[in-house]
This record gives sequence, C-alpha cells and structure tokens, in this order.
Amino acid sequence: MPSHLRTTLAAAVLCGFATSPQAADQAAVKNSRQACAKLKEAAVTYRLSRHNLTGRYYCEVMGHDEVNFIMGLRYRLRPNEEVGSNLLGWYAIRRSDGIVLRWDINDTVTMPLEMGPPFKVEDK
Repeated sequence: MPSHLRTTLAAAVLCGFATSPQAADQAAVKNSRQACAKLKEAAVTYRLSRHNLTGRYYCEVMGHDEVNFIMGLRYRLRPNEEVGSNLLGWYAIRRSDGIVLRWDINDTVTMPLEMGPPFKVEDK
C-alpha cells in the first residue's frame, strides 16, 4: 500500500475513534467527584481566580439535574489570608461531555467560560 494511503487510512481511523460513542462516553461526567475535578482543571486553564490557587480549590455541590452538576468553586485559605469570601463563582459541569460553564444562580442559565487575565505574580 502506498504511504499516502496508509497515512490517510490512519487519520481516518483516528478520527473515527475521536468521534465514536465510546470516546463521548469517556468524556461524560458520571458523578460530583468527576465534575469537581473538571471544575478544578478549568479553574487553572481559564484562570478563574486572580492568583494561581492550584491545589487549594475545592467544590461546593449545589445540586444537579439531568443535564448539569451545579457547583461553587472555592479555595482553602492560608492562615495569614483575610478575605470576605473564598467563593470564586458558581459553575455548571455538563454531564454529557464535561464542559464547564458559568452558572447564573439568579436566572439559572449557563454562559461560556471566558479566559481570565494572567495570574498575578505572588509577592515574596
């Protein structure tokens, strides 16, 4: 078989796996623990806080429905930190594919996440 056909065949096979029901099922979020992991990952990827709080995030489960897990994103305070609230926001984690969306608790609607500014460098 010519090499260009092998390359085309390999690409078709890979694309088929990427869109297969099995791949979609692997992306599905089945419980609040998985939803929280997706939210904490998005917190760093989208820079949802002003500082990099990797390892300090935790989730407050508000509830769920057939479409989303609804959670608050919070962070653990250090002994010397004084803040009014450690709540960074409310989020919906879609069950079908693990996509994280902002959740408006007043209007109960979702909105896409927007990339935050670069993390502020910690003063030492």
